[in-house]
Amino acid sequence: MWCIRSRPTAIRKQIVPILQRSSTQLNPSSHSDPPTSWPLSSSLIATTAIDPNSLDASLPAVLATNESILQAIHTSLPWWATIVSSTILLRSCLTLPIAIYQQKSIGTMIQLAPMVQSWGETLKQELGKRSKHQGWSYPEYQAQLQKQYRYKVNTIYAHYGCPRWKLLLLPYVQMPLFICMSLTLRHMTAMPLPYWGQTASEPVAGLSEEGLAWFTDLTLTDPTLTLPVLIGVGNLLNVEMNAWYARKTQTFKQKVMTNIMRAVSIAFVPIAAHTPMSIGLYWFSSAWYSVIQNVSFRVPAVRKALGMPLFDKLKKEQE
Repeated sequence: MWCIRSRPTAIRKQIVPILQRSSTQLNPSSHSDPPTSWPLSSSLIATTAIDPNSLDASLPAVLATNESILQAIHTSLPWWATIVSSTILLRSCLTLPIAIYQQKSIGTMIQLAPMVQSWGETLKQELGKRSKHQGWSYPEYQAQLQKQYRYKVNTIYAHYGCPRWKLLLLPYVQMPLFICMSLTLRHMTAMPLPYWGQTASEPVAGLSEEGLAWFTDLTLTDPTLTLPVLIGVGNLLNVEMNAWYARKTQTFKQKVMTNIMRAVSIAFVPIAAHTPMSIGLYWFSSAWYSVIQNVSFRVPAVRKALGMPLFDKLKKEQE
């Protein structure tokens, strides 16, 4: 124990004199009266402090980057065109490829449906024999059937390149994108929100005058409620189109989720009525981009050009 303590003590004895000599050389008047220039030092510290209204102090890195991209696009476009074009660009580069992949995966699943159904019947017979042999109760039989059926189906889908978890990829990308853009525009319009952190003290230059038609000031709410209503209609159209296309195969949980999405679409109208028109313009552009995408995906020529299978043709081939 003495040896362990002696080394730090020896090191301190060697280092302390060196530090003392260094401090004496750097500050030969260390024993003199303190300097009288403290106000100057305080002013220097104050000028080098972080500005609370600066971009880095107000925004997380992701939102700051997003705002920088919008500012770069704005150099050649007015703000209303910047918001619309950036929405189209982000959706086309990020969410559209995922949506196309999902359509292809669903087509593959439809083609695999006969194999899955055949395997399900075989599994029922095998587990029925095993349940009689081992004396399972009916709930135990059902639990084993669902467990093994789910495992086998997931294995088949993964083998053919369409795992089920990838069908959830679109909302996992679209929701963070939607939130980031909304919070970025909220910061740019200097809109205060409780519990959402700092915002800029003033709107970004040009937002109050580079709107379009009746919404020239993008920092204000829409007095005509036109944009909020169009946002709600666009969201509701997307929900109804998806529900109509899946009407024959919807489960109870899917029907409940459809009703929840209907309520959310309607709730967006009063929410959008209390947000700046810059955010409303983004929500409008995003909602109607989805409407155009959903309609286009039902056109056979578009599906063929994008390499997506024709669902109606696949279903008829299996009947």
